[in-house]
This record gives sequence, structure tokens and C-alpha cells, in this order.
Amino acid sequence: MSNLSDEWSFLPDKQRRGRTVTLETTTSLEELKIMVCEDYGVDPNLVTVEFSYEMVNQRGNPPISMSNDRQVSNFVGYAKKDSSTTLCVTFSGTGTGVKEKERVKVDLNKEPCDSSNVEEGEVPDINLGDFAEASREHRDKRKNHVGVDGSGDDGLKSENYGDSEKKEKSEAGNPDFVKKDQLFRSKRVLKATMEIWAMKNNYDFIVTKSTKKWWSIRCKDNTCNWTVRAECVDGSTYFMINKCVGIHSCAPSKKSKFGKMASARTIGKLIQHRFDDASDGPKAKDIMQFMRMEHSCEITYWHAWEAREYAIAAVRGIPDESYAKIPSYLHMIKEANPGTHTHYETKKDGRFMYLFMSFGQSVRGFRSSMRKVIVVDGTFLKNKYKGVLLVATAVDGNSNLYPVAFGVVDSENNESCEWFFRQLNVVIADSKDLAFVSDRNASIAKSIGTVYPRSKHGICIHHLLTNVVKFFSTKGFTALVEKASKAYRHCEFQERFTEIVDISPALGRYLQEADVRKWARSLFPGSRYDIRTNNPAESINSVLRSPRQFPVIPLLDSIRELLTRWFYERRMLSSKHIDPLTVKVEKKIDRRIVKARGFQVLKVDNFRSLVKGDIYDCHVDLEARTCTCGKFDIGKIPCRHAIPAIYSRGMEVHRFTDSVYSTATWRDAYAESINPIPVPEAEWNIPDVVKLAKILPPDTRKSSGRPVKRRSGKDEDDNGNDKD
Repeated sequence: MSNLSDEWSFLPDKQRRGRTVTLETTTSLEELKIMVCEDYGVDPNLVTVEFSYEMVNQRGNPPISMSNDRQVSNFVGYAKKDSSTTLCVTFSGTGTGVKEKERVKVDLNKEPCDSSNVEEGEVPDINLGDFAEASREHRDKRKNHVGVDGSGDDGLKSENYGDSEKKEKSEAGNPDFVKKDQLFRSKRVLKATMEIWAMKNNYDFIVTKSTKKWWSIRCKDNTCNWTVRAECVDGSTYFMINKCVGIHSCAPSKKSKFGKMASARTIGKLIQHRFDDASDGPKAKDIMQFMRMEHSCEITYWHAWEAREYAIAAVRGIPDESYAKIPSYLHMIKEANPGTHTHYETKKDGRFMYLFMSFGQSVRGFRSSMRKVIVVDGTFLKNKYKGVLLVATAVDGNSNLYPVAFGVVDSENNESCEWFFRQLNVVIADSKDLAFVSDRNASIAKSIGTVYPRSKHGICIHHLLTNVVKFFSTKGFTALVEKASKAYRHCEFQERFTEIVDISPALGRYLQEADVRKWARSLFPGSRYDIRTNNPAESINSVLRSPRQFPVIPLLDSIRELLTRWFYERRMLSSKHIDPLTVKVEKKIDRRIVKARGFQVLKVDNFRSLVKGDIYDCHVDLEARTCTCGKFDIGKIPCRHAIPAIYSRGMEVHRFTDSVYSTATWRDAYAESINPIPVPEAEWNIPDVVKLAKILPPDTRKSSGRPVKRRSGKDEDDNGNDKD
């Protein structure tokens, strides 16, 4: 800032340039400081930041400083009223490379764009030195040159990093933007670098030769001497500059458009870091805005859309190529996770049909630490080749999801479901103590009966209620059916069901045809505990909503990553828990203790008691772990009648709770880790027999209709909704 001829004026830092920020009247001074420091790559803890601005139509007066939240609010209101949009920012201090009293300009007139996370390392293979503002630390390191391919060996001089004289030279055609004998990792990197340089400096070029051996370009103006030629280094993918005439002799006034537009592939490289595994990334319109704000160029919607497709393919892989990697990926997963069972099936022509994956750690945890109830569900895949993801999951003692197996099939038909359950049977054998819960899909029910004839099968009460509403065109019956399904005692169920039949004989017949033993809790022939819906499997499908759009290998690795995180987090949580039972079971027992106050216990013998004080008297047998209310029998957790019976004998409640709810069992379930593949793909050690396996993509299928993405409604499992 200077005061010449009694007139104040700002002296902006042309190297650091301006930024755009969004301010509200509620923005505090500290928030403004953090935003500006973040955009300029300055540590806010090591500098003093001052803000000032000029009053419109009051030239000559000293600038107004802002030192508190009220003054920031005044500035925002004043800027809206009088169109004052330029704010001066002054950094002062040492220790961060910031000059004493260094001033920069913040523009409030443009649309904001968050580019604070765009750094060199985030866009592989492309030099960001010429088009992304870096932090001061990076600027010092790259003052003389910038690594073209991100390696930091050789590269471009950036207009942002030199002094004003160098900048003017660059704008006139900097001869040193590349050097003779400079190496590029590949021809693609070389092309991308030149496209970006031309785009930023408003030049255009044409390719005069492009072969595996040579790549040469010249200025589009035939009268200009500017030219670059590169040759492939023998025995490698590297290209070396062997000729460079770096000064443009063409007249700027002869140009008919702005600089050369970068290809969709190059723009895709610029934005690929924004497409992480859990994110859908920016849309085409966002990419257009990004190119406009960050690179001062306009691109069409379809050019942005194509760039987005390139970015997604770079991060998640190409769907067609993903299937060919299945044998190698499954081999490496089994090597990293002993005991893991994987299998895939192809047609005679080699086209993909089915895939199965079950981690050994999950199987061992299920055998030792889980309730023997498996919830199965399928959900649509949204990638190019569609298909269905089948999920088999258990529920741990803390009511957390515990995935056991995953399958990728063409659809939920008889053949694919039976194949999936036969693979599941390899790791989890048939048993009379095993129970399955699913929706009313006929193929799943048939396959369970074929592959697991000794097990029991229950249906999801939510789907049953949905069908009741659909077929009988009313929601009036659902409350009655819900109460009947939740009843713990057979006599209570019979009372509710009789009421249903009296109101609607047709509904009664429908529910009987659905087999009441599969949906009525009190009549289920096996041990279903409190798992009454297939919500656990559907919850996993919901967690995988974004990965379901990925090609098959990124989908499988997203599943592996999810399990890796869950096992680690729950191992840490259970290791810190010191109570005898899991967190949620301790809370459930606490609620039941409150309700048990005032009950009278009449002992019959050492284990049996008659408990009075509730709506009806209950007989409790601690040795058999039963109560006439039914909750102790089915849930395997002492009910509010059993608790006073236990107390009357001077014993502890946790000793009469099923072992699957103990903290020790909870810890055992997550004692092992789900391991990622320890080496990058280029270093995979694959046996020849696996390498020889060839898998082609399946035939593409167009799905009929539009499947619902998310089901509304609350989880209807017993998570505290039932009265204890």
C-alpha cells in the first residue's frame, strides 16, 4: 500500500495473485483469516493477518481496517450495497517464508472455487506447477524448475514462481519451459504437459509426427519458429526432448481463439484425485466451473463429461479390463488372508457368470462368536454390466453387522442362488442349529431348502407387511400383523391372529400360505434370537451404495476395505470395554432392571421361581434359562422376571446370559485383521496357472425400470423398540 500525491492505492502481489472467497454477515474475523491462509498455503498460527479495503467514491481517504467480527459484518454489508469487492490481505511475520508486510488481493466478485486441496502430488503424471497455486514451501523447492511427471527431476518453469521479468518473458514465449535432453515418463505425460502449457499460455500447436519412436509439434501459425521434438529412449517408455525452439515469433494479434484446449484425458488427470473410492466426484458442470475458475478456459459440457469418464476410469479401472483381473486378485486376497474361500464361474466361451468371496477371518469369527443366524439379501449393481450383489451377514453380540460372504451374480434366479449357497456351504456347513433370514424371494428360499435342508428359514417381517399393504390396498392391517409377529408367547400370537382372521378372512389365508412359522417369532422352530428382518444385509448394501457403481475389482476391494476398517474399529472398541457384556446388551439389561423393581420372587427350588407383580405371574427356570413370558427363551438374555429371580439368589445377571453377548466373545470375533494386498499390482506374484485363466466380461444387460435406491422406514429388528 502506498500514499502517493495524497492518494492511497493498493500494491498487489502479482506472484501470489488473488483469491475468491464467500463471506456472509455471520462470518467471523477468525474464520476469514483461516480461509485466506488456507487458500494461500500459509500457516495461520505463524503469521499476523491484516484486512483492509477502500471506500468507494472516497479516494484519498486512508483504507478501512478490520479488526473484529463486527467490522467484518459491516464490510460485507457495505460491499453488497456499494459493490466494493476488493479486500487487501497483509501477511506479516517470519518463519513461513512470508515476506514482511506482504500484501495480496482477495476478489469477492467472482464465484468461489475451492482449490486449496489441489497440489502436485494429487494428480499423478502431470506437472501442476504451471496451473495450480502451491504452498510457499513447495514454491521454494521448485523455484528453478518443476518436475514434469511429478518426479521433481526436470520440468517446466512456472509463471507463478519467477519474478515479474521472468513472467513477462514467459508470456512472450519462454524458451526454457522445456529443456533439451529433458525426460518424460511416457509420451502421454509429454502430450499432457504440452497441452496444459499451451492452454495456460494461450498458444496452439499441431502434431507433425506421432509414432512409437517420435513425437514432434510446432506452432499452429506456419510463420512461427516454435517447435518441440522428442524421441523415445530405447528399451523404455521414456521420451527425451532432442530439439526445442521455445520462442514464439507469431503475432498475438493474428490469433483467432484462445490457447489449445487440453484433451478430455488430460483434464481427467487433473481431476482424478476428486474421485476417491467413497465419492461420486464432481459432475460435468462442476468440471466446467473448475476449468473456468482455475484455468481460465471454457469447455463444453460433453468435453467435461468425457473428462469425468476418464477420471473415473483412471481411479476405479475400466470395467472391461476389471474382469480379466479377477483370477489374480482373488489369488492375492487368499494369499493375504489365509483360510479365505473364493471361487468364480464362467461360461464355455469364457464370459463371466458368478463370483464368491468369503474371508477366512469372518468365517472363523462366525463359527466361534456369532449367533447362528445368517441374513441374506441381494441388491442391484449399477456398473456397465449390471448384475446383483448377494450378501450373507451375521450380527455380533453388540448388534453390529458381521459380513460372512459376498457374491456377484447375473440375477437372483434359481441357478445363481443355488451356486451361491453351495459356495457358502463350503465354509459354513448345514446344521439344525443354523437359521437363515431373507425376503420372500422364491429362488433364495428354494436354494436354502436344497443346500441347507437341516437349517431353518425365516422371512423378513418388513417385506411381509409391504406385501400386505400391496395386496390388500390398506395399511390398516399392518399394526395387527406386526403385533402378532412380535409376540413372544404362543397364546398371545393366537389371540392376535384370531383377531386378524375375524376382521379379514382373506388376509388370514394369505398369512397362513406365507407359513406362520417363518414370520411369527413365537412359532419359529429354530433359534432366531431377535433378528426378524433382513435389514442387516440391506444395511450393508446401503453402505456399499457408491461402490456398487464400480467395476468388479474396485467393488471387491471396497468390500475388503470396509471389512478391514470395521474389524479394526471394533477390535479397538471391544478392547476398551471392561463390562462383562457388550455395550448394547448392558444397556438392555439396565432397562430391564428398572422395570423389575417391586416384583415379588417366590422360590420353588434352587433354580425355579414364581415372579409376581407384572401383568401376569411368570415361572422362571434359571437352569433351563426360560420364562413363561418367552423373552428369556428366545432372546437368550434374562428378562425382567428372571433378573429379580437371579438377585434373590445372590448371583449376577451376566452369568445367565448367552455367551455370544459376552465381551470376551465380542473381542474374539474381531481378534484377527482383514488384510489388504500388501504390494502394488505391478509386484503381484501370480502362478502361471492363474495367469493363464482368462475371463471375459459378461454380456451387457439393460435393466428394466428403475430400482428404488433407498427404502424408507425404520429398522424393525429388536433394537430397543420392543418393551423390555
